[in-house]
Formats: sequence, C-alpha cells, structure tokens
Amino acid sequence: MNSATPLAIQVQSVTKSFLGQRALDDIDFEVARGEVHGLVGKNGAGKSTFMKILSGAQPPDSGQIIVGGKAFTALNPAEGRAAGIAIVYQNPELHLDLTVAANIFLGAEPRKAFGIIDEKAMSRQAAELLARLGLNLPVDKRLGDFDIADRQQVAIAKAVREKAHVLLLDEPTAALNKAQAEFLFNLIRDLAKQGMAIVYVSHHLDEVLEISDRITVLRNGRKVAVVEGRSADKDGLISMIVGRTLDAVETHRSERPKADPFLVLDAVSSDGGLDDVSLTVAKGEIIGLTGLIGGGANALAAVIGGLDHRHVAGNMTLNGQPYAPRAVREAIARGVLFIPEDMRGRGLVMSLSIAKNISLAALKSLSKLGWLKLAKETGVATEMSERLDLNPRAPSREVRFLSGGNQRKALLGRAIFADGELFVLEEPTQGVDVESQRQIHDHLRSLAAKGATVVFVSTDLEELIALADRILVLRGGRIEQQLSPDGLDPQQLLAAIQTQSTRSLN
Repeated sequence: MNSATPLAIQVQSVTKSFLGQRALDDIDFEVARGEVHGLVGKNGAGKSTFMKILSGAQPPDSGQIIVGGKAFTALNPAEGRAAGIAIVYQNPELHLDLTVAANIFLGAEPRKAFGIIDEKAMSRQAAELLARLGLNLPVDKRLGDFDIADRQQVAIAKAVREKAHVLLLDEPTAALNKAQAEFLFNLIRDLAKQGMAIVYVSHHLDEVLEISDRITVLRNGRKVAVVEGRSADKDGLISMIVGRTLDAVETHRSERPKADPFLVLDAVSSDGGLDDVSLTVAKGEIIGLTGLIGGGANALAAVIGGLDHRHVAGNMTLNGQPYAPRAVREAIARGVLFIPEDMRGRGLVMSLSIAKNISLAALKSLSKLGWLKLAKETGVATEMSERLDLNPRAPSREVRFLSGGNQRKALLGRAIFADGELFVLEEPTQGVDVESQRQIHDHLRSLAAKGATVVFVSTDLEELIALADRILVLRGGRIEQQLSPDGLDPQQLLAAIQTQSTRSLN
C-alpha cells in the first residue's frame, strides 16, 4: 500500500468484552482506499466481533472508529451505512420473496407521483448497475430462486448502489464452488480499482493470500501482526494465527482390518434428488461425498440421516437390520447422528446454552425419574468442551455468542455424547480455522478407529483427500465415480467433479 493513499477507515484502541471476557483488546486497524485487506485468526480470535463493531451492529467498550475523517466512539447500523460502510455476510441478509431489483433498491426505490414506486425505473436502474459490475442476473426474478453466489452478488450490488466506501466481506466463499469464488475475486478486484476499501475475512488462507494487499492477524482478541500480502506465505500465517508452528493438514489414514458391511443402500431413489443409488459402507469406514451443487451429495446425506423420507424407494439396512427412518428422532434411536451445514437453522438452538445443546440428543442418559440432572449435564458439557477445545469453557454460555467454529464443535460434541454408531456430516469444517480443522479431523478419525462409521459431504478438496477412505462423486443423483484418495491431488479431484464420466458406478 502506498503510504500517501488516503485511509478509508481507521480504528484506534478498540476494546470489547462479553460477560467479563475480553473479546477485543486495544485493536488498531486501518484500510486505505482501493485496498483489499485480509483479516484472519482462529475461531474465537475476535474477527466476527470486530466486523460487527465496524458495521455498527455492536458498540465497542472503548476506542474510536474514523470514517471519512469523522470519528465515532460507536456506530449503529444506520450510521454505519450513512458513513459508507456495508457488510455482506456468508449468508446475505436479504429478502428472498422480493425481486433482485427490489432488494438492490430497498429503502431507496425510485418513485412516481403520489409516492408510488416506479417499478420500470427501478428495474432499469438495477439492470444498468448489474451490467456495470459485470453481473448478469434477471432483475425482475424473485431472489429466493437464486443460489447463494448470486445472492452475494446482489448484496454487493446493493452496497455499490448505496455508494459504500468500505465493504466488509465475512467468509464470502464458504458456500461457493471454485468457479463462483473466482468470479467473486474478479469483482472484488474491480471494486478495489474503483477506490473501494475491502475487508476480507476468511479461514481459507490461500484465498486471503491471493486477494489481499495486506493481512492483519488476530489472536485471542489482540492484533499480533500486519503483513504484506505479496510477501506473506501460508505457513507463516498459520504460525501467527495459532502462536506456534503447525504443519498443514495431513492425511492420517490408519490401516484397519476389513470390516463387515454396516450401512447398505440398494437402488435407493428419492424425490429429494437421488436416482437408483447403491452403496455399501463398512464399520469404521470414512466416506467422503462430493460433487457439483445439486448433484446429490447432500440429498444422499439427508436420506441416510433421516431428514428426507419423502417417497424414498429402494432398501437400506443398518448393521444388518432394515433401516427406513421416517424422522430424525428415529435415526437417532438407531445410532445415526446428523450434523448439518446450516448449524443455526437446523442444528443448534441458538437461545440455549452450550450444555443444553450438547445434551439434547441424549437427555435420557442425564435424567432420573423424568428429572434432568443439571450438575451432570454441566459436567458432560465441561468434559466435551475440554475434549474438543471448545472456547470459552463456559457451559452456561448461550451458543449464539460463540464463533462459527466453536458452534460447529458444540454440534460435534452433541453427536459424540449421544454415542452414535454412524455420523453423517455436511461440510464438517466449514468456516473453521486450520487448527480447529485438524482437531475435528482427528476426532472423526478417532471415532472411526473405535468402530464408528462416518459419512461426510464436503466441497473442500483437501479435506476430502485428507480425511476420507473413499471419495464418491455424485452427479444427477447417482454415484458417478469412486476414488481412492491415495495419490490423488486436488486438481485431479476437481477434474473428476467437473467432468462427466462415461459410466456410473451404481
């Protein structure tokens, strides 16, 4: 960054605490106009809290934020928008029942006489704006009909329409495939060339290194380093993030004796997107499912986990017995635990504590004569927090106050406590830092070594290669390819996902 480049936003000595625990400690931070500034740190390092303070969603306890030469001791969301700050979350907060144009112009609709919204003018201006950004979306179509990548683009277009000078991007590629992520990177670069300052928060360090001019590292609520993007490297960032040298995620597949079939699917189809799937999974095996969006990987996980029982044809057996769960509770009763990608909507009860969330799937084991033993529940949560390195070690803390990575650990803790025999996971390490990813992988390997079976869906190529004993590529609701991870590199796996095979393995 040129030292003469004017600053778009500057933070001085910002501090924030929750329930006596320091989340941010005397943070200084600055982003110049036209700069892409990466922000990294492990789960619980303070990134989410910092972004909320920058956007006005939360006030700091002390310090100030300087935007456009004006100093604020705190911002509310309206003041943040008025100052030119916009934030786009991993799941953009938009109105899915409105059109693309209506979302872009929400609150600033062009109007005709008597205050009537000028729909034609709004659609025309929205189309012009999208074209200027290189986006090709039908502006009169309902936003809910688009995928997450398109919704992010609409959220960014809305920020540009609002004349934002600072754009905060929170885990923007978490739900995107490689092609969608590349498109987003090109859009970010174009916006930066136009003078917009961009703060890019991600656990994907390769992406941060590729897109960032500078990178700030947070650890335990403190700023520990600011490095130039062009001179930084992944190993160095990892060391700064965790406070010690940590090898990259490695493959640790232990040799296991051949086991009997545990989960068997025979010609299974479903209205949810499966087409004549046959599969045999051994006890203690780890199976990775992947493919293009809508290819069937998530549909297969939903059927196995008991989430989708709509018109499921074919047969399934579990440990030699017929298996046809009509609800998640029936799957749990058979020892099948499902951990969804959407933790907040389908996994955790955000208003409940860590202890309550961990105990949910196995309340009977903590009860006597219908009464829940609270001390025992707290003890289980404390033990699971230690086992999974879940921070903070506060069983009574509501899970909504945890970082995304620690929320994912709480869900895994629930499944482990329920003593499952089959763990079905969607994107098991999405949004977690490299150390937490290693910990989760190690726990899943440990479960498999003890005889549990693991089936997981992932779009993380390195994760699939590092964790799975077999990788199944699904397309059109069918298992198209079965790959051994031994000797496989990410480029080969990506080619298998994106290139249609001449034959199916079903």
